[in-house]
Amino acid sequence: MENWQISEKQKELLDNLFEKIGLNNIKNVLDVGSGRTSIGYLTDRFKDLMITGVVHPDDEQRIQKIKDSIINQNYEILRTDINDLNKDQNFDIILAHLFLGEATKFSGNNFENILENLLAIKTKYLILVNVSYDDAISYFYLLKRIAQCGEIVGLGYAPSSEDNDPREKFGGGCVGLCIKFHD
Repeated sequence: MENWQISEKQKELLDNLFEKIGLNNIKNVLDVGSGRTSIGYLTDRFKDLMITGVVHPDDEQRIQKIKDSIINQNYEILRTDINDLNKDQNFDIILAHLFLGEATKFSGNNFENILENLLAIKTKYLILVNVSYDDAISYFYLLKRIAQCGEIVGLGYAPSSEDNDPREKFGGGCVGLCIKFHD
């Protein structure tokens, strides 16, 4: 088992976003575009829950990294494209960590389609974390769609790092949003 840990910047960003949510009565959490950072964070934060992670079926390397790195076993991985995800299930929280830009690399997905499929999943809260300089993401479109279906209740930023910590390679330069959906 690899000795892997979440970067301090990402942990702080996620902690700040999750603080905006009343964490009482949380029963089910979905991690869209699961990776070591997101599934590791969620399995630590919600030790008594089974976390459902979604990984594109063509991303075997990501699945293997999760298996090799995450000590907690309170997760299950669904191998599916977000376009094929069952949208009828309800979740209390969805985390989409570094997902929106990454998902455009698979199956000819475009940003708008990915976002619409993500927003179609029934949830109370959506936490989005993305690289702020990702050209695949239209932040104008993202903010417009959020305003139509909910409100931003938390905002955070993890600045880029000057140090050589390999965990910070993808940990900095990220913007995070906590979105509460209209009932």
